[in-house]
Amino acid sequence: MAADLSALSGMRFFKDIEAAECGAMLTCLHAFERRYSRGEYVLLDQDAVENVGLLLSGMVHMLKEDSHGHKIMLAYLEPGDILGETFALKPEKNSYVSYYAARDAQILFLSLKHIREPCRKNCSFHGRLVQNLLQMIGERNQQLIERIEVAAKVSLRDKILSYLSILADKQGQKYITIPLNRTEMASYLQSNRSAMSRELMAMKADGLIDYDGRTFLLKN
Repeated sequence: MAADLSALSGMRFFKDIEAAECGAMLTCLHAFERRYSRGEYVLLDQDAVENVGLLLSGMVHMLKEDSHGHKIMLAYLEPGDILGETFALKPEKNSYVSYYAARDAQILFLSLKHIREPCRKNCSFHGRLVQNLLQMIGERNQQLIERIEVAAKVSLRDKILSYLSILADKQGQKYITIPLNRTEMASYLQSNRSAMSRELMAMKADGLIDYDGRTFLLKN
């Protein structure tokens, strides 16, 4: 197991769990790591779908494919985020979304069964893990609600403003840092890069926003 135990203890999934406990915990929860190259899909096969994945590094996109084969980005996951948690909790072990490695990614998988059902050792961290997992599932639901809020806007301009406003509220500062590149941002907004770039320039000319690379400023 290559995961840095001190780094793990600093992630939200392991909140209030000491680094010294992490080694025993990884053994108890049948943890294993997988690495994915950029452009590779994270396959939630029968083995992985029964586990919660913790993104250690990179970025992963949560995608939904419609009946016409078009892929919609539902969420983007950054280090410290979890994946597959909803499907691991379902009685039917199948996934209705796919996960795509937008950057080289390292994922730590942990057995959800062994999180839900404490072992005979009665490890103290089980209760805290369950609490952390439930909190992060709630956060994921909030992310999906925000995604719906952005998608519900009719014009591309309103989608951009909605997305930037959500990030501004989260980051709580004047200048907003976008975690996505332009192509990914366009995909998240269900647009294409050219149309989005034109709209960004128009919004800048109209005095609504300013930006430099991935740094944005909402002027109003």
